[in-house]
Amino acid sequence: MAKDRSQKKGKDKWKEKTWYTLVAPDYLGGREIGMSIGNGETNMAGRKIEIPVSDFTGNFRRANAKMSFRILSCQGTKCSTEFIGHSLSDDYIRRMVRRRKERIDIIKNVSTSDHANMVLKVVIVTDGKLNTSKRTEIRKTVENFLVEKANTVPYGDLVKYVIGEDVYGDIINATKDIYPIKKIEMRKSVLSELSASPQPKTIPVEASVEQVS
Repeated sequence: MAKDRSQKKGKDKWKEKTWYTLVAPDYLGGREIGMSIGNGETNMAGRKIEIPVSDFTGNFRRANAKMSFRILSCQGTKCSTEFIGHSLSDDYIRRMVRRRKERIDIIKNVSTSDHANMVLKVVIVTDGKLNTSKRTEIRKTVENFLVEKANTVPYGDLVKYVIGEDVYGDIINATKDIYPIKKIEMRKSVLSELSASPQPKTIPVEASVEQVS
């Protein structure tokens, strides 16, 4: 009898939970990005979710990257979110750098035209070893480019830029007269207002098949 009561109690708790539809911000199309289960609208707010970039955009060359969102609020079973960053897998970054290659890591705080602050982390790989002056020149050129780009666009446009493809060609063009770049990746972006806050709990998501064009 005790076993039967335990099973019944477990089933009742599960029935109390609800599936919530998670929706991307308007600047990323405002489309459904997945579903997650929870036990109340207030308990969903503030949670962090992760979506593969390839599932979100349909660009399967970005299968090694994940986008992070934070749930803002829910109305009924529909929850709005905001983009709080993205990251590439560590394994993928390690495979980028091979013997006799030079790796340059760049971390830069930038501000958008609508006063959002982000931290952008870039990895650059060149074919050969660089002297100090070349390394410094590449670093300063990329940092200046990122700052100037962010200053001219609102937060939503910067988000689309850093998870897209144009950023790579633009940085290569900005540094082409200094030294040829073999590979470049936007390794990570972080909405910096969260950097001093407690890390929200990541919850499981069933990804939607809808894509953002």
